[in-house]
This record gives sequence, structure tokens and C-alpha cells, in this order.
Amino acid sequence: MYRQTITSLQHPIVKHLVELRQKREYRAECKTALLSGINSIRDMASSHRFKTVVIEQDYEPPFAFDSERTYICTAAIMKKITAVSEPQPLAAEIEIPEEEEMEDKDFLLILDSVSDPGNMGSLLRTALALGWQGVFLTPNCSDPFNEKALRAAKGATFKIPLKTGSWKELDALRDARGRTFFAADSSGEPLKTVRAKTPLALALGNEAKGLSKEITMRARKIAIPMHQAMESLNVAVAGAILMFHLKEEIDA
Repeated sequence: MYRQTITSLQHPIVKHLVELRQKREYRAECKTALLSGINSIRDMASSHRFKTVVIEQDYEPPFAFDSERTYICTAAIMKKITAVSEPQPLAAEIEIPEEEEMEDKDFLLILDSVSDPGNMGSLLRTALALGWQGVFLTPNCSDPFNEKALRAAKGATFKIPLKTGSWKELDALRDARGRTFFAADSSGEPLKTVRAKTPLALALGNEAKGLSKEITMRARKIAIPMHQAMESLNVAVAGAILMFHLKEEIDA
């Protein structure tokens, strides 16, 4: 495999990868994202061909991979590409999957303006682990291909179907198969009393503002009972509890 060595922080490929990491609009234009870290790249290597792989000098990946172009770089370049103070010696550019339609999904997660990348990635990872079949993102959600979201998702971003859409599209998903929409809300009915059937969707709201009115007018509110000492849970934690309960309710 041909490998080119780069030593300049101003090399065009370095600038390209930095811009991929920093700018959502540039990722959308290029239809690629930046992965960093040995485990993340190894997880994708068996099923994906990378656009670009960058390897720090004196490191040899202990697994096979396929890439259109491969570069050997200095530690300083790897630090600039990843913006990590002590980066692992491997980074890669990977194509962003095409969005998928959600009509046939029995278990659909709706993320309503979830803004924290760590929460976004954690929710995608949990949804995949618990057998949920797709994730619908409303406008103003954090980019699931943001570097922090990708790290939190541990590869789930490339394995669970995603779609970003409008309220009109969400209504079509609700109406097409008589799908029940549930929404996490502290004023909702206690989770233990909820009975569910497929197809269904679970909506989780913004970390600070909660659910939008567009969701609450479409959904049945459900709540996790809380002790008086606490008023709420982190959205990723609440989402995990609700997804597990609804899935177990159906599968039981």
C-alpha cells in the first residue's frame, strides 16, 4: 500500500481533516466525517473503506484496513488533526451514511433539539444496544457526526439508521401505521403504568428547555418516578431507562 509522509502542519490534507472536525457545514458538503482513536477505527475497518487514514510515524495498526489514501505524520500533526492533547496515533476520514426512511421501524427514537454532542452519541449507542431500529432527528439537534458525539457513540452512528426531518415528515411517520408517540416529561404518567404496542416512538427533549410544543402536542407524556431529592435526570440516562422499559414491555 502506498503511503505518503507529511511533515507540515499546513499540508492540504491536514487543513481538510481539521475543517472536517470543526465544521458541520463542511462535513455535509464533503459527506465525510473524522474518526480518531484506535478502537473507533478498528470497529469500522471490517465493514467500511476509509477515504483517508493518517498514521503517526513509528506506529503500525494491528489490524487490516482499506483506504483510498494513507499518510504517515508527526505527533504534532496528529495533535492538530484531532485537537487532543495526547492523541492516539490513528485518525481516519469516513463517508457519512445515507439517511434512511423510518416508516418500517417498530421502535423509533426521536431526538428533539438535543444539543449536547456527548448526550447525542450516548443516546445513539444506547438505542442500538437496546434494539431500537432508527433515530429521527428534529431541527436544531447536535450533529451526530460531531467529534464528541462520535466518540460517545462508539461506532453506533454508522450502524443505526438516522434521518433528519421536518414536523410534516414526523406526522407522516405517526399517521402511516398508527404509531404511538411517547414523550419523556416529568408531568407525564408514571412509567410503570404505561402499556405499549408497536409501532411506537419515544421522544426526548432538549437538555435545558425540554420538549418542544411541536412534540408535546403529538405525544403521550410519560415520566420516570423520582425521589423528592432530585427533579430530573440527564437526558441520556432518562432515555436509557425509558428505551429499556418500553422494549421490555413489548418483548415480555
